[in-house]
Amino acid sequence: MVSRTISALAAAAVLLVPGLTFAWSQKADFGARIHKHEFSRVLLANDGCTLKTRLFFDAPEEAYKDEYPVKNYYRFHARIQLDNGHQVVTHFFHNDAPGAREYDYDQDTTSEGCWAKTEAHARDVNVEGCRGRGCTPEAFK
Repeated sequence: MVSRTISALAAAAVLLVPGLTFAWSQKADFGARIHKHEFSRVLLANDGCTLKTRLFFDAPEEAYKDEYPVKNYYRFHARIQLDNGHQVVTHFFHNDAPGAREYDYDQDTTSEGCWAKTEAHARDVNVEGCRGRGCTPEAFK
């Protein structure tokens, strides 16, 4: 009886381990300054085939003091190049207040062979931005 229980637990552990090996996360520090906004770090993690991205930046107080409210609004997007050859290009995101900020973006890689399951490191991070409602940040070169 005890032998069967131990065998069952061992079998369950063996079956669970491959699923756990797919979970990973990475942090990369970088520096980018766009319209006085300081982008400093990116976190990458997978959730199955989805790559979860979190960008950290500081929005300066002086950038949000214009008498015209439309000028106190910034739009950005980021491109994260990974060491496995893939890249993540975020949607446009905006900011309209000073302080420490985070932006989360998820990319489902199911249709691309579920590459997010394989651990990757940020090799390069680029951020483009513009000032004013309705502006469009430049495309990445």
